[in-house]
Amino acid sequence: MAKILYDASTFVKLSPTWRALARADINSKYRRTMLGPWWLTVTQGCMAVMMALISGRFLGAEMAAYLPHFMISITIWNFISSSITESSQTLIYAGGMIKATNMPISAHIMRMIQRNFIILAHNFAVVPLVWLVYRWQLGTGALLIIPGLILVYIFSSAAATLVSVICVRYRDVPPLIQALMQLLFFISPIIWMPGSTRGGHLILELNPINYLLSVIRDPLLNREFDGWMWVGAVVVTFAAVVLAALVYSRFRGRVVYWV
Repeated sequence: MAKILYDASTFVKLSPTWRALARADINSKYRRTMLGPWWLTVTQGCMAVMMALISGRFLGAEMAAYLPHFMISITIWNFISSSITESSQTLIYAGGMIKATNMPISAHIMRMIQRNFIILAHNFAVVPLVWLVYRWQLGTGALLIIPGLILVYIFSSAAATLVSVICVRYRDVPPLIQALMQLLFFISPIIWMPGSTRGGHLILELNPINYLLSVIRDPLLNREFDGWMWVGAVVVTFAAVVLAALVYSRFRGRVVYWV
C-alpha cells in the first residue's frame, strides 16, 4: 500500500511533466506546418464529412439528423479507440525511460491519454461548424457533456492502464486488442443510429461503448435524458477503474522486468 501511495503522490507531482510531454508529442508531429496541430481538425472534418455523406446516402438517413450524430460519435470513438489501442504498445515503447528513470509507469500511460485528449479537443472543434449548417436546438442539458467527458476520460485512462500492463507481459495480446476495437466499432452506434436497427438490442445493452457515447452525444443533440445510459456509463467506468487498480497494484513492480 505504501508503494501505491508513493506512486500516486509522484504521479500527481509529475502531472506538469507528462502533460508537457503530451503537448510536445503533438507539436513535434506537426512542426514546420502551416496549420500545426489544427491539421487534426481539418483531417477529422474532411474524413467525417465524407464518411457521413457516403454512409448517410447508403443508409437513407436524413443528413440533418445523421451528420451531427456521426460527427459527435466518431470524435468520441476516436479518443476511446486510440487510447486503448495505443496503450497496448505504450509501455513497450517507453521501456528505455522506464529502466532509466524513477518515473511511475502510470505517467507514461497518462502522457498517451493526454496526447489523445488534446487531439479530441481539436477534433471537437468541427462540431460547432456542423451546428452552423444543421442547426438543432440546444438547451441547458448540453452542460451534461462535462460529466460525460469526465466519465469517458476516466474510463479511457483505466482501460489503458489495464491493457498496457497486460500487453507488456503478453506480447500476443496487442493484435487481439486491435481486432476487438474493430468489432466494437461496427457494433456501436457510430455509423448507424440506434433507432434504425431491427433487433440487436441485447448487443447494445452489453456494449460499454454505447453508454459512453450516449452520455456525451445525447446532451449535445438535445435528446431526451436517459438515466439508464448514465447508470450504465458509471458502472462501466467504475468496473474499469477497479480492474485497473487491482492489476496495476499487483504487477506495477514487475513491468520494469518485462519491457
